[in-house]
Amino acid sequence: DKKYFAPRYVQELKKILKRNIDAHLLSGGTDLSLKVTKERKDINCVVYMNSIKELNYIKNNNGYIEVGATTSLIEFENYIQKHYPDFANILKRYGSVQIRNVGTIAGNIATASPIGDTLPILLSLDAKVILRSVKKTKVIPINDFFIDYRKTRLKKGQFIDSIRIPLFPKNIFKAYKISKRIDDDISSICASFNIELKNNKIKKIKIAYGGMANIPQRAISCEKILLNSSMSDNIISKAKKSLEKDFKPITDARASKKYRMEVAKNLLEKCFLEVKQKKLIRINT
Repeated sequence: DKKYFAPRYVQELKKILKRNIDAHLLSGGTDLSLKVTKERKDINCVVYMNSIKELNYIKNNNGYIEVGATTSLIEFENYIQKHYPDFANILKRYGSVQIRNVGTIAGNIATASPIGDTLPILLSLDAKVILRSVKKTKVIPINDFFIDYRKTRLKKGQFIDSIRIPLFPKNIFKAYKISKRIDDDISSICASFNIELKNNKIKKIKIAYGGMANIPQRAISCEKILLNSSMSDNIISKAKKSLEKDFKPITDARASKKYRMEVAKNLLEKCFLEVKQKKLIRINT
């Protein structure tokens, strides 16, 4: 009674989803396959997305980049380098080249893992997720997309069409990944910072972390303290302390809650040291 579909066009995909409302959408399968190998579950209906060439594209729309749902991570990694080098650097450590050849940003968003590497970055960049169903197209800010642990606003019969990533050429953008190994390892913590400075004052700021809550999440209290402030040591100390309001991390196999909080604070300080000193504080830079 199992079904497998590999539509080549969006119109075909819509028809399949209309008749198979409980279908699982598959791109790289790096998460979906674990349901079989680890959880020993049956998957009764699979729709393979990566044959749909209509959804494999990257467009620069003067103000934002639009990435189609079936665009591979490796293709996106090569493209985003010129706009957000730190984004590309995080992607270089995402799995292996083989994984990035089949994995997609849309898949990373849809699985909604709290340690998905692209998610805090997309949150800090104010990305939007374009959802489609048989009859409707809906645009949702990624900040509203994640509801709970691995739960999103993606409903049955809907699929991710594309992701829109705004361009902030004048902003300072930084992202950091902490993991036990440098390469091919899951994050313990991922942090991303999008800062607009004017006369050495923070006019706009968006900070997001992965691995610090049951969803990838913005640091709203921290942002409020930093907004319209100078980057003094006192303000940075207050901002670090405010992360305790924003997050209540857990202890698991990758890191203790104490370690996660300490590292989250240190990454915030590292970001502002790099901004103030106008140089990178990195390994192998």
